[in-house]
Amino acid sequence: MKTLRKSFLPLWFALASMSPGCNDRSNLEVDIIKIEGVSWACNITTSFAAFGSVFETENENEVMLPASEGDLLYMMLDDLQFYYRYLPQNGPQLKVAFDTVQTVSVYLNNKLEFMELSGPASLEAFRQLTKQEFKQLSTLYIDGPVTEDLLSTLRYHEAALTGKGLVLEEGTGSENISDLLSICRPRMLIIDDSWSMPEPVDINYLANLELLWVEGYSPVLSKVAQYSKNLESLFVEGWKPASGETLKLAGIEKLRNLTIAESNLTSLSEIEFPSSIRNLHMISCETLSDISKLDEMNGLSRLCLTGCGMVYEPLHLNHLESLQWLSFPSSITDTQFGQVAATLTKLKVVELIGCDEISDLAPLQSMTKLTTLELQLEKEQLLMLDSLVQVELIILSDEVFQSNPECIKELRAALPDSKIVPGSGLCLGSGWLLLLLPCILLFRALFRRKS
Repeated sequence: MKTLRKSFLPLWFALASMSPGCNDRSNLEVDIIKIEGVSWACNITTSFAAFGSVFETENENEVMLPASEGDLLYMMLDDLQFYYRYLPQNGPQLKVAFDTVQTVSVYLNNKLEFMELSGPASLEAFRQLTKQEFKQLSTLYIDGPVTEDLLSTLRYHEAALTGKGLVLEEGTGSENISDLLSICRPRMLIIDDSWSMPEPVDINYLANLELLWVEGYSPVLSKVAQYSKNLESLFVEGWKPASGETLKLAGIEKLRNLTIAESNLTSLSEIEFPSSIRNLHMISCETLSDISKLDEMNGLSRLCLTGCGMVYEPLHLNHLESLQWLSFPSSITDTQFGQVAATLTKLKVVELIGCDEISDLAPLQSMTKLTTLELQLEKEQLLMLDSLVQVELIILSDEVFQSNPECIKELRAALPDSKIVPGSGLCLGSGWLLLLLPCILLFRALFRRKS
């Protein structure tokens, strides 16, 4: 998780920890979000940074993404980063502003969302916040051990901090984590492996937890999850199951969103799913091959298998008629794509990332409810998209945009009511989260294109 941290970290910030309440409606509401003030953004819940939206020109820091309520979004501007848990009440047009005067603060639609606490200057800035700013603040990012000075400052404002999100990095086994949790009682917690997870006696501090992101898996995770009766979203990164080990989640009755990233599990049977699961995201799980467990999961609204190149029997998807968002595994063939597309008629979002075997996009034409399409393709396939008049947002690989400007112009002319934008991924392979910060300058060079 240090990977996604160090680059995503400085701004685990805006991980809005406000409770985006979930409902049991079978219809998946998908909003198309326009974000101003950032150069790249992705939906972490569904893609874990494998693919996102990048700005088209340097003078227009603006991107677009599909998202549903509660999805965790990540945004970047140069070496500044921001996490935000999507709330429809904030609207589909988001304006992000970064302030780095005393510390890193992030404003969303002119309201304070995130603040970094990593030294004396940041604590002084925190103490100077107004009552209104404390109320607006959703997430605190803490980099380094929990000091007595930090705890003293937080205790003074304890009444205003209950329920705020916490992003914890570089804790070096900090022994004060229980004190920190007792003050904030977070609704969202992102914690890397440098921190010691709380002991069972302290787990009641996590009773209000709605979103949890951890690296790997341990018995403590099961205990934390079991005590967090309000847990709706769980992210597990880099889980390497031992022989016979299972991820025990069956007792988490409100868990609806599960994201497993960069794990070397081989079968979905290694996970004990609760019946409440509605959205399952297996991202870059390169050894996953057995997805037959899906035959028992008829209630899924969203399924993401991006980067799962060993899934050779995608026909297990055919009976999932409730699916409205599907990221196909990279191993899918033209024949399999056509068969699945003919069965899943409710799809609103389709992602074809790294699906090199797909050459025929004709099956997309029969998807009458399709609103968003994300794909990596060749120049020749661009001509197959001009009849998709029902699609509101098309995200194409950045390489296609740079190499084929005239074709993009023609496609936009053919689909005047559709937004067609460039996209790219930040995923650098196994352990990419640990490498991300050193690569910031590389990303800046990639994203900083002449207008």
